[in-house]
Amino acid sequence: MTDPTTDPHSSGRVALVLMAKWPTAGRVKTRLVADLSSQTAAEIYRLLLHHARYTYETLSVEFACLDLILFFDPPETADAWSDWNQWRRIPQTAGDFGQRLEDAFQRLTAERYAGCIFVGTDAPELSRNDVAWAVQEIYQSCYAMIPAMDGGYVLLGIPAGKVSLFQGIAWGTSRVARQTRIAALRHGMVISELPALHDIDRYDDLIALIHRLNLLADTNALGTLGRRLAELATRK
Repeated sequence: MTDPTTDPHSSGRVALVLMAKWPTAGRVKTRLVADLSSQTAAEIYRLLLHHARYTYETLSVEFACLDLILFFDPPETADAWSDWNQWRRIPQTAGDFGQRLEDAFQRLTAERYAGCIFVGTDAPELSRNDVAWAVQEIYQSCYAMIPAMDGGYVLLGIPAGKVSLFQGIAWGTSRVARQTRIAALRHGMVISELPALHDIDRYDDLIALIHRLNLLADTNALGTLGRRLAELATRK
């Protein structure tokens, strides 16, 4: 096992990278608009974004090796993110999603991070243990991925010194995770994986998530999220 704290080319720190959009109606959660208004879809995204922020800020207290990095879009919303004080805030570049991920990875690996863990806002059931596992995989110089049930992924960990796996991916399709595995194999690498999690793209995903979260206690942050999502899911 490689100890990144003794590697002269690594700081031993891991960048937890949240790729996020400002919750503007018509620009987020657009696949929900077939069943909900664009404003309600934006409110759902806002709730998921708030939950992701709370989750990762809590984690950063427990895991001192994590640096919280927000890559936000669009760039002109910089002032709107000003209260994200625990995060380093960087605007996303132009281009497709793969190009924006690639830019984020190249920026951060140039800063001697041991690796990057990429997450989004669409998988609120991603847990503390999932992130801890990804950190350990990076420390062993291994890729880490948690697939999504729909064929994408909800977490991708990339250690410094490895290729990014963002090229040649059909973003927004059910082929994303499979193509990412193929890209790793092409470079002689295998990705460590945990079981797939649900992400929230369509109305059926949202309703299924609400049903799962309603089983949780009132004091649980996920339980609270479920009840607030349930209120929005009935709006048209």
